Amino acid sequence: MSETKSKKKLFKGERTASTIVICICLVAFLLLVIFDITPAITVVLSLLAATATFEITRAVGTKSKLLFTVACTASLFTVLAEGFSIPIPGGSVLLCIYALLLMCLMVFRNKEIQFTHCAAAFFSSVALPFAFLCFLRLNNIADWFSGYTHHEGVYFVGLGFACSWFTDTFAYLVGRKFGKHKMAPVISPKKSIEGAIGGVVFTAVMNVLILYLFTIGCKNLYDYSFMGQSNMKYLYIIPISMVGSFISMMGDLAASVIKRNFGIKDYSQLLPGHGGIMDRFDSCVFVLPTLYCILKLIAEYTV
Repeated sequence: MSETKSKKKLFKGERTASTIVICICLVAFLLLVIFDITPAITVVLSLLAATATFEITRAVGTKSKLLFTVACTASLFTVLAEGFSIPIPGGSVLLCIYALLLMCLMVFRNKEIQFTHCAAAFFSSVALPFAFLCFLRLNNIADWFSGYTHHEGVYFVGLGFACSWFTDTFAYLVGRKFGKHKMAPVISPKKSIEGAIGGVVFTAVMNVLILYLFTIGCKNLYDYSFMGQSNMKYLYIIPISMVGSFISMMGDLAASVIKRNFGIKDYSQLLPGHGGIMDRFDSCVFVLPTLYCILKLIAEYTV
């Protein structure tokens, strides 16, 4: 019994220490976003993308160091190329060559590299960099869509993370109090339909409140009319939040499905007590691209 208590105490201590480190890193990264230090943001995002690629590729049972190297390098370069405006001629052709390269690795290293490994490597080294690049695109939204400035970029980055983290928090709190009907009993037994509804509703309320405070802050601090020149309407935030919350839950469940399929608890032990990068950003890598696509549609199809 004492040994069990000792292990629990050690786990809590590691989790607390990891939480402190995560909070410090988030504050530091937030400062980079606020002050728009794009080169540093790009480097951080490229490292996160490469680490997440490594975690997904390893989760499916990959042992090949060569496949790890190829997939992580592709993931790293994809983010760095856009972040530092490195021109990539024939992007679609390069993608096909990359797929052929993975196929060749599977053929010539068939004893250690299976199709599942290559499929996971291809998906993670293409989809995950795109997700993290959407963070960069949201932060630099003024370069992509007219009517926005860096202020809107900071807000939309925060909105993406708010949809993920608020949904998770409020779904847990509401589900713990009122949850009776399981949402996905096989994948995640603790998640309930009541919790999911509560997460969506409270996230929308919180995001509207944050938007209100952000608008006042921009007016008082910068004498700037927040989103005043864009096609974004105030009430758009409610449906956007609801969609973001739903996608967040689907992303979380999708990440859980992968772990269950391959019999792992966490993607890695990079952050003791928290798991790996994918364990912390599983829902964000779905929400950020969704938010970017929604904003792109609003910018292109509204007057």
